[in-house]
Amino acid sequence: MDLLLQLTINGLSTGSIYLLLGISWGLIFAVTRTFHFAHGATFVVAAYSAYFFQQLGFSLILAAVGSVLAAVLFGMAVEGILYRYLRKAFATHLVIFVAAIGTLITVENLIAMGFGTDAKPLVGFPMKVIKIGQVGFNNLHIVMLVTAGAFFAALMLYLHGTKSGKALRAVISNPEMAEVIGIDTRKYFLLAFALGSLLVAPAAFLVTIERGATPDLGHWAILYAFMPVIIGGIGSLPGAALAGLIIGLAESIGIWKISSQWQVGIAFVVLVAVMILKPTGLFGFRVYRGKI
Repeated sequence: MDLLLQLTINGLSTGSIYLLLGISWGLIFAVTRTFHFAHGATFVVAAYSAYFFQQLGFSLILAAVGSVLAAVLFGMAVEGILYRYLRKAFATHLVIFVAAIGTLITVENLIAMGFGTDAKPLVGFPMKVIKIGQVGFNNLHIVMLVTAGAFFAALMLYLHGTKSGKALRAVISNPEMAEVIGIDTRKYFLLAFALGSLLVAPAAFLVTIERGATPDLGHWAILYAFMPVIIGGIGSLPGAALAGLIIGLAESIGIWKISSQWQVGIAFVVLVAVMILKPTGLFGFRVYRGKI
């Protein structure tokens, strides 16, 4: 029982990172219909920005703020410069997808050239081990859960309680009708990228504290960004959030009987199982209409 509880705590903390990755990528995809694989590059930019600012002498908190700003600016630049140009040129979804992958690979290689390939840690977090009986965890696990919950709650409040948030939901539900009633979809595409990039920054920051930043983290991040969206149902941010926690729990509890080197395989088993049993995802719809 203690082992199961330990694995559950570990799974929830990891799942909270997947939650942030899922809702950040899911929001961008739901609004723009862009398969934004360059989101992994945003994750890397956020992680290394935090490291860079700390090396300049900034505190951990200020490094986190710098990480968020860098991520938002990078995400908006990808949309405003790259994707918008490709759309104007009537590029197909495949061309935009290839451009996104190219952006991810380019950024990862530039980061490797500039910072090296060894892990770059963030220092200064007051790590404390907490033990309850035979179950042990640290305060970083609690910070991960609280951060994920707070950002998810803030996003939902924004989408349901503000004028611009409701306009974003209108674009998700029916972009053509949104334009008919006077909503500038280009403006809200940019806003979606800003918000999605903002949401991925805390995940990058926390992962960097836990394991350090490496250039190849972008591939890992995008893998765990789109899986919760597919499992939860395209267009459903609560679905993506729940799916992120489910994947984290499945991976953690799965190593009870399976070697930890197969954790990614466990995530894909969950993905394939959901696609077979419910192709539209846990909260998806057969005809795509966003519901958040």
